[in-house]
Amino acid sequence: MGGGGTVWGTIIYDPELNLLYFGTGNGTFYDQSRRSPNGGDNLYIASLIALNPDTGRMAWYYQEVPGDQWDFDVVQPIILADLKIDGKARKVLMQASKPGFFYILDRKTGKLFSADKYVPVTWASHVDMKTGRPVEAANARDFRYSTNGKSFISPSPMGGHNWNPMSYDPKTGLVYIPEIENGQTSIFSGKSFLRAWDPIHSKVVWEVPMSDWWDRPGVLATAGGLVFQGTGTGYFCAYDAETGKKLKEIEIGTSVIAAPMSYTVDGVQYIAVMAGWGGGGWNFPHPESAAYQRGNEGRIIAFKLGGGPAPMPALLPPIQPIPQPPPLTASAETIKQGAALFAAHCSSCHANAPHTLTPDLRRMSPETHDAFQKIVLGGLLENAGMPPWNGVLSAADVDAVHAYLISISWDAYKKQQAAPNN
Repeated sequence: MGGGGTVWGTIIYDPELNLLYFGTGNGTFYDQSRRSPNGGDNLYIASLIALNPDTGRMAWYYQEVPGDQWDFDVVQPIILADLKIDGKARKVLMQASKPGFFYILDRKTGKLFSADKYVPVTWASHVDMKTGRPVEAANARDFRYSTNGKSFISPSPMGGHNWNPMSYDPKTGLVYIPEIENGQTSIFSGKSFLRAWDPIHSKVVWEVPMSDWWDRPGVLATAGGLVFQGTGTGYFCAYDAETGKKLKEIEIGTSVIAAPMSYTVDGVQYIAVMAGWGGGGWNFPHPESAAYQRGNEGRIIAFKLGGGPAPMPALLPPIQPIPQPPPLTASAETIKQGAALFAAHCSSCHANAPHTLTPDLRRMSPETHDAFQKIVLGGLLENAGMPPWNGVLSAADVDAVHAYLISISWDAYKKQQAAPNN
């Protein structure tokens, strides 16, 4: 029996209709053949749901991805708005979904008004407006969990739009989306944009490219015709809401991924943002980011007209060199086995890069190398966040992983020694 369908994203309330709206997560296991060998829609996973908060009864639901196979949860931010559709005023719910379609539904009944692609989509050709179901591409369910080598799917499991808040300006009628264009292959690649989307005509009005695919902070649109967004590279930017022209760029020296907020004190308007890196779907800051260059001390930065420059964090000291590793005595076959085990069990936490949230294992001290078995199997560093892997890995497995780490440590050490400054 499968599970999943958790609610971990935006929950929004309509006081006029007295309805509570939220999206649900993907199924567990991700692979539907394991979760539901006989297939089926796995009702209520990857769905939008409206509940009466007084009774807890469901008013309506709309399943965006029946029988989800691609980690396409539907917990992205929801916007409630009044739109004129086919000449009639409608109270709608809008969502730029992870699976790549921009949905507009009647928020009282759940009736689907439109579902159009706002990023490249390969898993489905379109959404059938009569049934509300996506029309899956041929062999789409082989793309992610396959034995024939196929692995491409777009959007990737990171989605065309993830949890990062989007914003709507009723004056321009545009929705401003921090979105991603990338597919799932053996190596992530792609690009990201701040994109202004016309929900009525289902088209992009303007877009601003971000520094890279990992840079897609939340967005705030204000009544003054401005759109605010930070960057992972440590800037805070203001754009013209109608044209996308950059009007102001302020260096703050801290990576931003959260959405800005607006408030007033004694008649003075402020724009503030919780600055800091994390929660974006990767386990280390990229070298171009402010978090990599200046550290990741979280702070709240507020702006007003006529305000002074933002205080800048100091640059981090140079990265310490990789120490000489212990001798590499393992066979090539053992190292290959260790690489596979590391990729399967360790790589999601240990990126083996500078400034990561977990130790760079190429920089292990002689004491850490000596205690490797006790750390991995015995839980020597459990209180520091490294759980024991006994019952999952054998002692021989751990030796193979250790051999692999020694091997890549020597590769990095030799490259370091050959650098011109050494």
